[in-house]
Amino acid sequence: MDPITPTTATSTISGQRDVQNAVEELGSEVFLRLLVTQLQSQDPTNPTQNEDFVAQLAQFTTLEQATNTTDLLQQLVDQRSELDIVSLLGRDIVTEGDILTLDKDNEPVLSYVLGEDTRKIKVQILDKDEHVIRNLVVNQIQKSGAHEIPWDGLDDNGKRPPEGPYRYVIEALNEKDKVVNVRTFSQERVASLLPGTDEPVVVASGRTYGTEDIFSIR
Repeated sequence: MDPITPTTATSTISGQRDVQNAVEELGSEVFLRLLVTQLQSQDPTNPTQNEDFVAQLAQFTTLEQATNTTDLLQQLVDQRSELDIVSLLGRDIVTEGDILTLDKDNEPVLSYVLGEDTRKIKVQILDKDEHVIRNLVVNQIQKSGAHEIPWDGLDDNGKRPPEGPYRYVIEALNEKDKVVNVRTFSQERVASLLPGTDEPVVVASGRTYGTEDIFSIR
């Protein structure tokens, strides 16, 4: 029995796979230059077969269309992300930290998570010079988990301090007067934006955050 020779269709499919691999490795621009050079340098007595040439062009066109579609989708995603962060301007965001923003008439909320049950919470609010301006004490049992303490915006003398960012420190004690682990959260006003950066959200204290750092918006 005579040996079976590969059909033209099988050869074309194999050629398409080779072209696809070449395009992916070299990039579309380099591949196109090589293809043009190949046509210019081919042997007139043995030119590239029509089906091979068509297969190369078809594969190149398919890859180019896929690349353009991917680029377009990425542009749309980037535009949507910028539109989303624009809505944050002037809003209060909650992130992990220990900063509160005092405005003209607001009452900031101190948010924290306790690692275990406590019987006493001590809070100190500090100004930009690290001076304690307000002491708050909670003498009651609090279960492990999330809690909040409102600050009326006044110092220990009953006066309202200047607007701006303030830092707070929490000390939590359990029934044996041992210090309990506390995770605190910042609540700050978004002051400006830096689109196109890894941390585009700038808050009143000057800190910057990525959108993935934001737990909630108030």
